[in-house]
Amino acid sequence: SYLDHVLICCKAGRPKNHVPNLAKIKVVAYYLQKLAAALFNSLHECSERETTDQQYAANVMRMENSYFFTQSIKQRGPELTDLFQKQITAASSICKQSTDAYLGFMIKREFKSLHSLFANISRIRREVGDGDVPIHVPRSTFEKTLSKECNREILKEKIGAIYYRMEKHLSEAGGLLPVAWKALVKVLYEWFGRWEKLSSQCYNFLLEPTASDVVRIAKQAAGISAKKISDEKKRANSNQGKY
Repeated sequence: SYLDHVLICCKAGRPKNHVPNLAKIKVVAYYLQKLAAALFNSLHECSERETTDQQYAANVMRMENSYFFTQSIKQRGPELTDLFQKQITAASSICKQSTDAYLGFMIKREFKSLHSLFANISRIRREVGDGDVPIHVPRSTFEKTLSKECNREILKEKIGAIYYRMEKHLSEAGGLLPVAWKALVKVLYEWFGRWEKLSSQCYNFLLEPTASDVVRIAKQAAGISAKKISDEKKRANSNQGKY
């Protein structure tokens, strides 16, 4: 790559263990940082285009490119990491913000009824207190929604669907899927933990499965979906070989 070429040039004629301090080579540092700034400006422009889906594709674009930038710089050692420290910090912030938005979208999309139920309960609770929540959202409605949307098999199916979509959205070469999936499981644990608390406080109801159960279900669902995806790829490759 261009950065590797710059490093090779700066090491030319020096001992093998020489580590160039690019940050002190003013001309090199100036133009490399301008190049990095241009990359981030281009990323912002591409993600904001009318042709880019703003519900998830824009965040996927920001996630993958900012993550790739950070990993590409860090794996080349301290000489580049020190030079691009400001840009790495910015890239990490972009990646976190876009990942949070993307995961929130994915969970809300798959758990639409549950999210709407608990968002409504949370709003009512702030306005009237715990005791009056069942007046506005009857217990029968609450339990009916949970029985339909929050049993183990449904959760396994929905979480598996999220993994399947994430695998389609995220590039295998980018290496972001395992990182994003780990973050998603953490978000699921936090959301279901809050929902557990609301269920207990407003209805004296024990939410099942628990937040801890959801983490275990997510791990199981990911394994099933990963196998499904692997089988699909094998079939696709097999079919291509026939022609």
